[in-house]
Amino acid sequence: MSNLSAYLHVPFCRRKCNYCDFFSAPPAPEAVSSYVNALCSQIRASSCRGEALRTVYVGGGTPSLLSEDDFTALVAALLDTFDLTSCVEFTVECNPESVTESWAKRLYSLGVNRISMGVQTFSDAALRRLGRLHTAAEAEKAFRILRDAGFSNISMDLMAALPEQDLSALESDLDRMISLSPEHISVYLLKIEPNTPFGLTGVTEQDEETQRKMYLLTHQKLTKAGYEHYEISNFAKQGRRAVHNCVYWTGGEYLAFGPGASGFRDGVRYRIPENTAEFCRLNGLVSPFVEERVDAYAQKAEAIFLGLRMSDGIPLAWIDCKKMPFLQRLCEEGLGVLADQRFSLTAEGFLVSDGIVSALMPDK
Repeated sequence: MSNLSAYLHVPFCRRKCNYCDFFSAPPAPEAVSSYVNALCSQIRASSCRGEALRTVYVGGGTPSLLSEDDFTALVAALLDTFDLTSCVEFTVECNPESVTESWAKRLYSLGVNRISMGVQTFSDAALRRLGRLHTAAEAEKAFRILRDAGFSNISMDLMAALPEQDLSALESDLDRMISLSPEHISVYLLKIEPNTPFGLTGVTEQDEETQRKMYLLTHQKLTKAGYEHYEISNFAKQGRRAVHNCVYWTGGEYLAFGPGASGFRDGVRYRIPENTAEFCRLNGLVSPFVEERVDAYAQKAEAIFLGLRMSDGIPLAWIDCKKMPFLQRLCEEGLGVLADQRFSLTAEGFLVSDGIVSALMPDK
């Protein structure tokens, strides 16, 4: 089975959310058409032509701003270039306000088998403050549309520790999410980046203790509801882990298409320049730039860092035996687990993982 994946970036949003620091811009109709043509051209020019893809992920931005015909063209370009016969997961991100019955049915007919939808909260007041364009009712309606179109693998994003949010409000959000019963749920603690509207207007993050309580409440409610807490911010029903995202967390290789997209192949981490106008002008035939050449030390360090993001943890053989007393202490404090010659973090451990990972880094 192929271990190669592909990420396609759609850098358009109707409006940038107040917390968002990702590369995106408002679309003009002609710009979207030109962009899709350039993206298809870049895909077809790939040096990996003929290789099999295990997963495909279309992210953004807001991919659901692309029309049905745009997606038909993208899938045609992928089929022309790669072998998708063993593709186990084809994900498209969407926002609730842009989901229609026709759009959902077309994507399903094209072979898209997983949808990741950004909900963030079921509080209309909080949605407005975040700068989101949908309402809670529209999110639930979009979910039903996707189900009716045939999607049996839906992921939904939720945010916690929002401005002025308390534990009761988060619990209400979690209850509504659980009632919909998506196969996968991602929950992110709000981080305020400096150059976002929140950052520029002085909005601050909730204090550490509140964030801790919200994180643990999320863990408790979702695991009790039958979701596996398999990665720091991700929960899945049995057998529904995000296969594409696990490629990132296990050091797998993935191709990048579209400005702002990052790829990793043959030990090189690269990025497509974040210039949509230039990308379209050159019809997608732009040169990526190398972000990093991953040497043996970096590969080992990344394996530890990424492996400890997941509940599976890492083999004990990856850790210097001199650090065993530190691991034992973590287990005694309820932050880690030693079992079957592996070390993993608990939910409490995930909260302080940065310091733990730093202490476990291999010597150069």
